[in-house]
Amino acid sequence: MTTQLSPGVMVRETDFSFYVKQISTSSAAMVGIAERGPINKPTLVTSWEQFINTFGGYIAAGYLAYAARAFFDNGGAVLWVNRVAHLTDPTDRSTLTAEKATATLTGRNAVAAVLRSGTPGTDRITWTARNPGVAGNAISIALIAAGSDTPLSVEVTGTAITVHLATDDTGEAITTADEVVTGVTANLAASALVSAATVDSGVAAAAAQATLAGGANSAGTLEISAINEGAWGDRLSVEIADNNLDPANVFDLTVRYKGNVVEVFKGLSMDESSANHVELAVNGKSNWITTRDLSVTTGLATDRPAVGNQTLSGGEDGLADLSDIDYLGDPSQHTGVYAFDEVDALNILSVPGVTTAPVISGAVAYVEGRQDLIFLADTPIHLEPQEAVDFRKGQGLYSHAAFNSSYAALYYPWLEITDPMTGKSKLIPPSGAVAGCYARSDQKTEVWYAPAGIDRGRVLNALSVAYKTSRGERDVLYPEGVNVIAVFPDTGINIWGQRTLQSQPSAVDRVNVRRLMMFMEEAIAESSRFVVFQPNNPQTWRALLRLIKPFLQDIKDKGGLYDFAVQCDEETNTPAVIDRYELICRVFVKPTKTAEFIELNFIMTDTGATFSEVLGNA
Repeated sequence: MTTQLSPGVMVRETDFSFYVKQISTSSAAMVGIAERGPINKPTLVTSWEQFINTFGGYIAAGYLAYAARAFFDNGGAVLWVNRVAHLTDPTDRSTLTAEKATATLTGRNAVAAVLRSGTPGTDRITWTARNPGVAGNAISIALIAAGSDTPLSVEVTGTAITVHLATDDTGEAITTADEVVTGVTANLAASALVSAATVDSGVAAAAAQATLAGGANSAGTLEISAINEGAWGDRLSVEIADNNLDPANVFDLTVRYKGNVVEVFKGLSMDESSANHVELAVNGKSNWITTRDLSVTTGLATDRPAVGNQTLSGGEDGLADLSDIDYLGDPSQHTGVYAFDEVDALNILSVPGVTTAPVISGAVAYVEGRQDLIFLADTPIHLEPQEAVDFRKGQGLYSHAAFNSSYAALYYPWLEITDPMTGKSKLIPPSGAVAGCYARSDQKTEVWYAPAGIDRGRVLNALSVAYKTSRGERDVLYPEGVNVIAVFPDTGINIWGQRTLQSQPSAVDRVNVRRLMMFMEEAIAESSRFVVFQPNNPQTWRALLRLIKPFLQDIKDKGGLYDFAVQCDEETNTPAVIDRYELICRVFVKPTKTAEFIELNFIMTDTGATFSEVLGNA
């Protein structure tokens, strides 16, 4: 504190001009299996195209891609995705069973296999494998003279080359060594295996089948791996070519996926001191592969990978033995749903198509712990209405505890679409489309409007539903907390309910109220951080009231609240409270309720009666 040494006025300024932050209300998160993409690493995608680029397309083994597409089709714009695979030990990320496809490229020190046939000074021919390496040791050569007046011909079966020598009418071979070389060179299959050169040009004699020898591979010099795990990587291939500008020192690398060129890297070097060293130039820049320099020497031209093509192999999706715990994950490892622990701006969570009681109960426990998310649960795929009620309550064929939470909502039935993979009808879980409708509703109105009905609840890009409910069936489902997706002749497919899984009647047994409460609580909490470490006195209390009251008044003016009150004074902050270094502010709200059950009373009167008499206000 500054001390004044002479009379005067000291001015201090304290800034309490804070406003409640605008926060997201429709950021969704999904957990599931995908064709590719990072595993147990939440990744933000903002379009269907970005999802495809990161996680691949539709797969028969899971519904994540279908749900993501439905989310974007129905108005969603912000989606966090966590791809999962099996961990043999849920508490150890290193036990992941998914594997990356790889290929090890060899250097340029390979030795070509060689065979010398014939007799020196007469018909000596040198045969050399076209491609260096041990594969050339499997190539064999045979020269045959059979029959009379036969022409020269070359036959290739696998790696066996048979030269049928031309013969005269006595059956004697008349083909020279030069002619053998010319015939073999002209045969595309044979010339792809070997190159042939004559030492002598005399008439070639028949020779029994003999195999090339001495071929040796060079050591591995460059490892190529798919950027992430999965069998998808087995459809990757790489091509190595000499760089046109400096073929003696650098090379080009072309990446293909399903035979199509997806990336090209030019002028790569194996010199670790080069700015264009292969690891620096590719890793972190490629969307498909990573590289690892295996050479033991430094910067030698012979360390460059050999020219040619190679397909990656060994990719594994990690779906065998996939279990509920893989979807739920482990809090200490931040896997499964717990992978979103570090993502604050989330409002909606789903595990599309996974309808086991442990997953739903575990996800409900997760969102209740955070209190800033609502979990959208799917019923199992083929259920009658009463079976859906049984599933929600854990009765009948189901023995789990009843689902009970205001932070979760259950939707039934599944949606029917045209499967882009097959062109045939397919059923997909509704949670993806419902999450998209939540987002669209927030964009058109406010978070406290129910994401249901013929407008905000209309489901887009679906053909029908797995089960068309009647009014009587909906009367059974809705009181039990099962939100029906219904088909109406004039309005199409609509979300026709907004109950949470809260069993006890309360304000938060409706989705719109729960989401309003989450919105208000998070927005005010985020914006009240300026109070932390401020003096716990009336000035600070008033500053907090000036923050909260206008925010709530705005919500009231827009129809989200019937009324509110805020108390932060000596009554809430007694000396005992202050001595505990606490500041208590009470916020009382009356959330707006939705009109769900409409009653229209038509009253007929006599012709001579007046309406005032009927209404009793005469």
